[in-house]
Amino acid sequence: MQQTNDIFKAEFKETGNYWLDSGIISLFRSFDLPENRELALDIGITIDGRQFIVEGASEEKITAFIKEVVDNLTNTNYITYTKNKDIWYDGEADEFKLYQKTNFTPFYSALISGVIPSIKQKLLLKNMSLEQKTKFDDTIKFFNENEDQKAKIGPKQQNNPDKAYVPMDAPKLSIKTKLDFGTGKNSCSFCGRPTKGISPSGVNYPWITSASKLKNFNSMHAGKSIMCGYCEAASIAAYDLVRYHINGDRLFMALPHAESLGELKLVWNDIQSYNPTEGTEYIFCNFTEERITAYHISENFIYLAIAMYNSLKNYISQREMKNDAAWQRLASKRWYASSGINGQSLQFRKMFEFARFGDIFRFFDYVTKGEEGVDLYRLFGDLFVEKKRGVNIANVIYREKISENLLKFEDITDKVEQFTFEKGRPVEGLHHFVKIYMTKSVNEVNRMDAQIIEICEKIGDRIGKYSYFSKDKGVLFGLRNSKNLTEFLENLNSAQFKMPNEKYSGRLDIPKEFLLTINEKNWRQYKSLITIFAKNPPPKKESVTEIKETEKKED
Repeated sequence: MQQTNDIFKAEFKETGNYWLDSGIISLFRSFDLPENRELALDIGITIDGRQFIVEGASEEKITAFIKEVVDNLTNTNYITYTKNKDIWYDGEADEFKLYQKTNFTPFYSALISGVIPSIKQKLLLKNMSLEQKTKFDDTIKFFNENEDQKAKIGPKQQNNPDKAYVPMDAPKLSIKTKLDFGTGKNSCSFCGRPTKGISPSGVNYPWITSASKLKNFNSMHAGKSIMCGYCEAASIAAYDLVRYHINGDRLFMALPHAESLGELKLVWNDIQSYNPTEGTEYIFCNFTEERITAYHISENFIYLAIAMYNSLKNYISQREMKNDAAWQRLASKRWYASSGINGQSLQFRKMFEFARFGDIFRFFDYVTKGEEGVDLYRLFGDLFVEKKRGVNIANVIYREKISENLLKFEDITDKVEQFTFEKGRPVEGLHHFVKIYMTKSVNEVNRMDAQIIEICEKIGDRIGKYSYFSKDKGVLFGLRNSKNLTEFLENLNSAQFKMPNEKYSGRLDIPKEFLLTINEKNWRQYKSLITIFAKNPPPKKESVTEIKETEKKED
């Protein structure tokens, strides 16, 4: 902390770490809340949100201010009220009152555990006056006879007469913090600032591990990390910004990063904020109001991308997305995502980084426009295989594989084909989604000529109708099970003789353009597209006659 002309200054600088830098943004957002602005005014604290500086008359005042802001953040945004109540003693009113117990929300409790609410002042039962004791007994009896009160209320440590007490304040959850902003001989492991520092835990940095585990990676590393007060405050505040989705014991979270705190602040201003929504008792999400039930990292990230794309569309209005400043900022930023399973403790299973939102937004723009535009939430919500007996969760592994390939901008036809046969029924929008992806793919290796895709579409449509009306799945399964180019062409040839008439939308013709372009490298894509289109026909369009009839009725 610097001192100039009797003014102490705490300056937060970017660390290069996406968790802590977002934490700094979150911390300064908290400084700007009405109750914290009032607190700053009372104790003479000045906040410079552009330079990320906190100024005050003493180091102690700055430290006390930041610590109270962190505690306020914890007790407003990180907690949820439980159904349980307990008793406390209001000394000024000389009354025993009830307070609602709190707990960390499912997201925070997955990452923060073992925190006991601090109790600063206690009224021991043995020190109560006769009048207080009578009032206490009457109040306890009244509360416990209330039908709405499930758990019995009594003093703390009531089995020990010498230690039994009632809190003299409603206890609040807190996260143990030191917040030492002074200098020292150590260097912060995260920002490099000279500091006395603390030994950070998983609460400060969720991916931190023990020295014994680090030995496997670097035998020269002692495994001891140091964290300064600046990074410590940011590490707790970061929880308030991170985008997350919880589904049972599965946890997903993601954060962006930028070259400077000023730029990162603008990025966070562009990202629409939602209060955490609860889909069911076990599903919580704070980046969309839609109910999603993703379990794995890639499918969660696609849902995050859809949420960000939709929010951009909502406030960019009629302007071209690619020319909008918010679109450009989000499109160019690198995001970091993690997923884990919460058992006795949270175990992270996967992490990845993604920096191509511009490309994914551009594809979403193509696939959602026009009469055949796809509802992305509805489409991805249907990319699962129905439950079977003995299975607790729906099979979403295909959605995860398709999402993984989408994020890598790789070919998705093989994964979609596998899913299509497992699903067993058409998925609304899948036909158009695949068609647009293969014609507009940013990866030129995967991109196919629109004419060839239309040929595959027509062949697939004929085979699909034949299989549906004749209840003969032989042609379709023969194509699906083709192991090489020769088998695939033989099965197509066989299908021409098996479907000779007009009963099922005409004879199956294989155009010359199709045969001239197919080869050992691309035949699998052709095969997958035909079977996908066979199982997922294009949306039905009203004929001109039907439209005119509808218009007459409306008149």
